[in-house]
Amino acid sequence: MTINRDRLSELCNTIPNTHYPLTEALQGVARYAITNPKRSLQKAKIALGMIVRDLYEKDMDKKVGQIDIRTLLNNKNFIAKIHPRRMYLLMNLISKMTTNSSNTIVDSKAAKMVLDYLTDLCEWYINNLEQGEKLASSALYDIGEVVVPSKHKKMTDWDFAADDFEAAAEWFLLAASEGNRSAQYNLGVLYNHGRGVKKDFLEAAKWYELAAEQQDANAQYALGILYQLGQGVAQNDEKAAELYKLAAEAGNADAQYNLGSLYNQGKGFTQNFTEAAKWYTLAANQGNTSAQNNLGFLYHNGQGVQLSYEEAAKLFSDAAHAGDASAQYNLGYLYNKGRGVPQSDKEAAKWFLSAAIQGHTNAEFQLALLYTAGQGVQKNDEESVKWLTLAANEGHTNAQYSLGLIYSQKQTTQAHQQAIDWLIKAAANEHISASYDLGKLYLRMEQLESAKKWFKRSATKGHAAAQYELAKMAQATNEMEQAYKWFRAASSQNHVEAEYELGVLYEEGIGMGKNYEEARRCYRLAAEQGHTEAQYRLGNIFDKALGVAQDFTEAAKWIRLAANKGHSKAQFQLAQMYANGEGLMQDHAEAVKWYRLAANQGHTKAQFQLGMLYKKGLGVSKDYTEATRWLKQSME
Repeated sequence: MTINRDRLSELCNTIPNTHYPLTEALQGVARYAITNPKRSLQKAKIALGMIVRDLYEKDMDKKVGQIDIRTLLNNKNFIAKIHPRRMYLLMNLISKMTTNSSNTIVDSKAAKMVLDYLTDLCEWYINNLEQGEKLASSALYDIGEVVVPSKHKKMTDWDFAADDFEAAAEWFLLAASEGNRSAQYNLGVLYNHGRGVKKDFLEAAKWYELAAEQQDANAQYALGILYQLGQGVAQNDEKAAELYKLAAEAGNADAQYNLGSLYNQGKGFTQNFTEAAKWYTLAANQGNTSAQNNLGFLYHNGQGVQLSYEEAAKLFSDAAHAGDASAQYNLGYLYNKGRGVPQSDKEAAKWFLSAAIQGHTNAEFQLALLYTAGQGVQKNDEESVKWLTLAANEGHTNAQYSLGLIYSQKQTTQAHQQAIDWLIKAAANEHISASYDLGKLYLRMEQLESAKKWFKRSATKGHAAAQYELAKMAQATNEMEQAYKWFRAASSQNHVEAEYELGVLYEEGIGMGKNYEEARRCYRLAAEQGHTEAQYRLGNIFDKALGVAQDFTEAAKWIRLAANKGHSKAQFQLAQMYANGEGLMQDHAEAVKWYRLAANQGHTKAQFQLGMLYKKGLGVSKDYTEATRWLKQSME
């Protein structure tokens, strides 16, 4: 796909001077589509937001503020007026294609595709403008909000082609130098964000402080942020808290939220959930969605307020309906668990999707899980992989691990390489199981050194299965000291196979002298977890009196457990115990039963003994034909 520069130039020339910011954004989309695709996509998002916010303010006669454009496009009255099919399409394209991928070829294609759709949308938008119509103030939200002091003309009255940010800076400087606190604050904003002047946190702090000294709540809040981040001033949580409190007491919702967060985190104050809840409540009552979301957390956890899932759900719902992605995710979580709301996978999927579309990585991951399981949505592995990939590209460790497992199960070289790539990324984020599964994948590919490397990385962090695999690899190369070391490590975590294998080494004295006591201990640990071979060997320890007094009753107990699971040697030995009355009351009929089970599995000694019982008529009616059949089968 190539860029149609003639069409683009013609469109930019058509855009009136009153809409110069849109021209600049559109040119940025084209300018960076190839050299810096991610920046191109960011410019496209600004252009789209400009169009949607402009239309909304004019058609609905209402200021937009910080409301997300997706929320605006969900307003039924608004969409009835503009039929925003192209806007939805473009919004989804930008949202889904803005990833952290380093694949510039794919990103360039995405940016050029977005540019193509955006050009169509801009043509439609410009064709519907009235002559002399100016850009609404709400349209500039995404490129930097500036509040103009009341003694100067309002932003909505400005012609943006003539009076840009540089001109605004000149006006603000003039008024600020005369002591106008609003101008001082706004000049601080321009320096803070580099609008019309070179970004300079030191200058921003200077002008914010002058306005703050005149009790300007916005300036107190903004200066508090600089102190909290250490920008232009020395980092100081206590000073930030002091400024937030002044602004919060004056009714600034953002300051109330930040003040609540400091109490919540114990920064600038001693941690105090009650105070956090108090300030979050004040901000939440003013519609601050972040405060609603965080207050919902406090109710969910019963911190500083009485635990109430219902109240948490209400707060999450208020913020979610206003477009807050974190709240949408949290509301989805409550529906998923049935806390404070009726359990509903469908509602969970709905809210996870709303948050995922806004790039919330946990929501993308949870939505993928729902698609995998077919819960609340139709089962769709393709959709699951799509959302996992989005979350994984944004650094979500469990999504990276899940993708690695999915690709590792496919039988192609390309899929294996993809599995390795994702598992390495998850392992780099300290996902212990990812290191283990990398080892398993390399082992399957017979790349033993690589397998050993990843098993060791996981094993040293306590992964029992990785410790077991390292022990088996060491055993295969006769490195018995290492084998014992890793078997013991895995056994200490109750890894049943490791306990059994360690028991075998101790019983047979491989790599060291025999130690029947340790063998018995290991076998018992595995046997009590249901390991069939361990149950049989433990029975043999007592049957043959290996390092312990002979105990046929204890032997029969463990051998019977293995025999009941189809272990042919255990079945034969149990039959012998019934035949000889060892640990069990002598019972030839029971002996026949267990000999037959073992014989049918090809156990030659059981076949022979079964033949002899038929010959002697012990436990069965004497039958020479059956006796001959089993005796002959045993000899064959």
